[in-house]
Amino acid sequence: MKHRLLAGIFNRLKAISVTLALLGLLHVPAGYASAETAQQFEEVQELLNQVHIGGKPAAGSEPGSIDELIKTLNDPYTDYFDEEEWAGFQNSLDLNYAGIGMRLGQDESGFIAVEIFRNSPAEAAGMQRGDYIVAIADKPIVGLRIDQVTALIRGAENTEIPMRVRRGDKEIDVLPVRGQIHLPVVSGGMMEGRVGYISIDSFSEGADEIFAATLTVLKQSDINGLVVDLRDNPGGILGTAQHIAEQFIPQGVLIHTRDKNNADDPVLIRNGQTVPFPVVLLVNENSASASEVLTAALQDYNKAIAVGTKTYGKGSVQALYELKTGGVLKVTVEEYLSPKKRVVNKIGVIPDIQTEGTVPQLLFGLRKAGAEQIKLEIERHLYRVNGFEFFDAGIPLVLADDSLCMPARVLAAAVGEPLEWSDSLNGVVIGKGASAVAFDASSGFLVAGATGFIELSRFKEKFPQTEWTSEPGKTVLTVKGKGMEWEK
Repeated sequence: MKHRLLAGIFNRLKAISVTLALLGLLHVPAGYASAETAQQFEEVQELLNQVHIGGKPAAGSEPGSIDELIKTLNDPYTDYFDEEEWAGFQNSLDLNYAGIGMRLGQDESGFIAVEIFRNSPAEAAGMQRGDYIVAIADKPIVGLRIDQVTALIRGAENTEIPMRVRRGDKEIDVLPVRGQIHLPVVSGGMMEGRVGYISIDSFSEGADEIFAATLTVLKQSDINGLVVDLRDNPGGILGTAQHIAEQFIPQGVLIHTRDKNNADDPVLIRNGQTVPFPVVLLVNENSASASEVLTAALQDYNKAIAVGTKTYGKGSVQALYELKTGGVLKVTVEEYLSPKKRVVNKIGVIPDIQTEGTVPQLLFGLRKAGAEQIKLEIERHLYRVNGFEFFDAGIPLVLADDSLCMPARVLAAAVGEPLEWSDSLNGVVIGKGASAVAFDASSGFLVAGATGFIELSRFKEKFPQTEWTSEPGKTVLTVKGKGMEWEK
């Protein structure tokens, strides 16, 4: 049985017994060879000969060594999965895992629970946001990396994981029982100022339905603009990307595909619709595959602008084949091009507005979507933008001569202006043309820890629409006005 992935893209392919088409997720390691048989090897070899975009695998692999056979293709997106690995792959696409339902962060005091998911094993065990993890299974975790701590917490479903946490000046023992955790692949809602925000973490099956339902609710709430966050989204099912594109494109080509015979079998959009408000896509270097398909299509049809950094550049399509002899084979079968036949593979998609930084990208996105005010609330381990809470990045603040300073990129994005470094000033220029404002050491600019900062009082002198308040544990920045239009 066969499927197409744009990760993966999902498309029903008729030729062999597969059930999935991926716009490929980023690389998933190949399977083990221990359970392979000569029949499996022959079936895999025949499939690769028939459909792999690069042609036949190199000769010389011994029967039974599927892993070595695949390596000769020099293609990181073609893989063989045994039963256990296939289940893991599906869970990764759907953002499912066995754990306790906690978002983990790290600061100078250690590993901290920055979010406890509702109705999770962590919540049931009495864990609270702000708890510091001291030990796991009676073993101290000092000196470990955050990924190592996460690996210790995850494990088999329905198993206990003894943990010691520090809450204030007390240490508390908790005993969560690992359960199946399903992270939402689509989330969002209305921000202050009637700009909608929808984050898509994976183009898994059903994500398009959740997206459509979320968008419908936003439309019913008199939405003025929309920000769609595709950052760090590695891809997923082609059909999912196709149906989301249908929310913005009435009809046309979603992608052109090119197989091993150079034949184009375009994926079409029919009976789609459009929206009457501006749409902004947030992308970064980890936006891949189906994320790039959606971004390139909405750019080509002038239905959205993209803000962020150049995307990953995974422009190939995988198909999944359920093998008669056991296991699943994921094969690169096509390369895809944008509706205007732009090449994506190994190149990526260039944003209309290029800017770095998690928070600046979001603020620019809001500005381009029509937000007339930016309200940025900064607390320890989280921040809020126009009422929406985020945990994915910290926003550093520094004091210089008792004056509060904020990152220059954040301030520039908050007022909706581009920022450039100036070697001659050893500082930055915010804005374009006659309205450009320079900041150097004499006008409140400083560098701390490789980040450029501007004193808020000096920034307000040039951008009087800026207001802020600061108290222990919380700083609030408010900027009114849409910001100036500038060429991308």
